[in-house]
Amino acid sequence: MYRGMSGSNRNSANDDINSINNTDVDGPRRRKRNTVGHLPWELLKFVKNDSYSLLIKGKPGTGKTTFALTLLDNLNDDSNYFYISTRLSLKQLSFYYPWVEKFFSKDENKSGYRFEDARLDEPESLFERITNQLMDVKSPVIIIDTWDTIASFMDRESRLNNERVLQIWRERAGAKLIFLSETFDLGILDSIVDGVITLENSIFESINNRQMTINKLRGLPIRCSSYSYSLYNGVFYTSDLIRDLNLFLTLEKIKPFYERSKSIVDESLYKLKSKRPDDFDVKELFIRNNFISILVENEISNELLISLLLKPLCFWINKANNKLMLNNLGQDFRHLCERILNYHLTSDKVRDQLLKQEIDFTSSFGILGDTSENAEFHGGKNKIGLEKKTHPEIENSEGNTNPKLYNSVPIQSETNILNIMNASNLLSLINDESFSRILQNNFATNVIILNQLEPNFNLQFIEKGIYIKMNLVGKNILIKVKNEDITLFETIIDRSRLFVEWRPVL
Repeated sequence: MYRGMSGSNRNSANDDINSINNTDVDGPRRRKRNTVGHLPWELLKFVKNDSYSLLIKGKPGTGKTTFALTLLDNLNDDSNYFYISTRLSLKQLSFYYPWVEKFFSKDENKSGYRFEDARLDEPESLFERITNQLMDVKSPVIIIDTWDTIASFMDRESRLNNERVLQIWRERAGAKLIFLSETFDLGILDSIVDGVITLENSIFESINNRQMTINKLRGLPIRCSSYSYSLYNGVFYTSDLIRDLNLFLTLEKIKPFYERSKSIVDESLYKLKSKRPDDFDVKELFIRNNFISILVENEISNELLISLLLKPLCFWINKANNKLMLNNLGQDFRHLCERILNYHLTSDKVRDQLLKQEIDFTSSFGILGDTSENAEFHGGKNKIGLEKKTHPEIENSEGNTNPKLYNSVPIQSETNILNIMNASNLLSLINDESFSRILQNNFATNVIILNQLEPNFNLQFIEKGIYIKMNLVGKNILIKVKNEDITLFETIIDRSRLFVEWRPVL
């Protein structure tokens, strides 16, 4: 049986479940309009305050501008924005972030969204423009990208004094003031602002490893101070916490997949047409290759593993002639899988598509029959024929095989089998080349689950197909996919709250 999270680790990982009620978790996700990106619960609650100051720090390329624009979109306010850009023109902003054009006001007489190109402005005029906004506009949101441009022209005493003045005027105006900075030695600014966010990016083996740290959010408890994040498609996405990724906690609180599958299929088709050629679509995971190896850390429980794979599982089992087999995973894993599939798919489909038989690679037909009391469950009219079929074009009128056609015409089974097998206690067998050839050449699409590798394990075996590693990084789960253009993914609950999306980390 696949080993899940240990007792102590499970308690630690689930601490947040007990400390945050359902209203707290779901509330920020219920948005008034279709906002972009994905931000932490703590931050979304913080920006609901009537007035605050927020400092966003990070070296060049860490995504400060992307973060600020995504946050701006998530404020759910339609007026009194003032974005001062000291590095990019409006034309550049709309080129790098096409979705921000909805902020550009077409009516010059209308107060509201304002993006100011301040690249040529003197620091004095910039500071005066900010203070005028604080004094003249009711409850504005002012974003300064970047504060370094202004502060660098002041001596230390003048800068500290002006930063204090801005805080006082911000409080009196009931405004929201957001600073972006590439300077980490900011002195008093860190201490006087209400919130501090730090963005970091390290590159290892040509892969971006992005980490957002919440250093301070005045007046709010920080239940998780560190999140992995991505800048995919010019939008800021933070990974969901472990507690959010467990889809079993949301059962019976959302409409099942089969009741809204048409809209989801239509949306998926739209995304399929509009996606870039190098995008990795997780719902296609089980149709892209007939051999997939998944290395899972011990701390990732059965519930989390099924949640991470639920989207490709549903799309596989929802297709006619597709069957699902679970091998060497134990009754607990099977029960969990049946439970969530029965909720999201019709009971008839799950009954017909989820097999009780297990693969026997020593059998000529590759299947061990169901010996349970419910043998008819997959017998009788639902019995599947998994023996290799002879193509009609291969045989002549006398029933003899035509040798010229035998090697040129593919022989396929009428049924497509997805075999998910736990191989953690079968490493010596998996490492055997003859067994690996059987796995790679049989009729099934094989998904091999591993949670440990022996020192002498034959990595060439698992790297022949798709090789996936699921790692726990803090309270996030990151997924590495070998042999793909995009290799690192973060895990996020999609807007329908049905599936876990694998969002590329770029």
